[in-house]
Amino acid sequence: MARDATTPPSEDLIHVEGGAGLGAAPAASVGAEEMVGSVVSSPARAAWRRFSVNWAAMIGLVTLTVIVVVAVFAPFMHTSSPYTLNYGTLDAGPSWHHWFGTDGVGRDQYSRLLFGLRVPLFVGFLGTLITVVIGAVLGVVAGYAGGYLDFVLSRLTDLIFAFPSFILALITVSLFGPVLDPYFGGGGRVILLSVVFALVSWPFLMRFVRSLTLGLKEEQFVEAARVCGTTDWGIIRGHLLPNMWGLILVQVSFIVIGVVSTEAALSIFGLGVQPPNPDLGQMLFDGISRLDYNPWEVVFPSVALTMLILSLTFVGDGLRDAIDTRMNN
Repeated sequence: MARDATTPPSEDLIHVEGGAGLGAAPAASVGAEEMVGSVVSSPARAAWRRFSVNWAAMIGLVTLTVIVVVAVFAPFMHTSSPYTLNYGTLDAGPSWHHWFGTDGVGRDQYSRLLFGLRVPLFVGFLGTLITVVIGAVLGVVAGYAGGYLDFVLSRLTDLIFAFPSFILALITVSLFGPVLDPYFGGGGRVILLSVVFALVSWPFLMRFVRSLTLGLKEEQFVEAARVCGTTDWGIIRGHLLPNMWGLILVQVSFIVIGVVSTEAALSIFGLGVQPPNPDLGQMLFDGISRLDYNPWEVVFPSVALTMLILSLTFVGDGLRDAIDTRMNN
């Protein structure tokens, strides 16, 4: 039956969660700004709901948060200096004074572990940040521009792929690490490792972002923006990248895992941060020679490194399931 202009809207309209859609609540109770905000934020809220019901991902997130907090506030949580030598307590087991025991020169393992967590986290963060900047920018430019520029960038990516990443990192740190250490207060190897990992990791992300761009640039909303006179940079910044950030974040979580694992492996080989600076891999390298009579020197760094990598893995899996819903279909 037809409704005249004076008839009030019905209360039994279909209600869509978040106030979005044609059947939303009456305009008198929901403002336009609230409706727009709900539409914009609903994908993020939906992804968080899917992530939060994943118990493994939540355990990984909590564990990773604790590890980061402990590493950041290590100067306020350690029980003694991680550099102090105490020849009266060599290779001591866990006790009330030394919770995780001591190493071969009497240094407190608990304090060294707290400070040692900083190195893989710093290398993982800085290396991944550089990787994302290089890989995302080159990937979206190659995919959107196409033609000769896409060909050149793709061949450059193939060239980087030809180098064995671990061997390249091994050679670079061996040659230039001792040269840079004096200029950065012993932290030259950390910065060098971050840069090397970024240089060998960005091709993976570049190819991924390029493939996303090739699909998105043919969508109608991009064509509409182009018809309206939006510049290429405006389309990339305002339309392409915002629709990729979730999937890029998933890839970033796994890049961090690779960087942290490689840094630990190099440290175990003695090519990471040099003594007396604490590092999980270096602690494992030092403790292997005394494994027969002081296994605690290896146990606690191994557990910490395992928890760090597992938490990153669980978070990455949770992000993939929450953001890329196609994986669940």
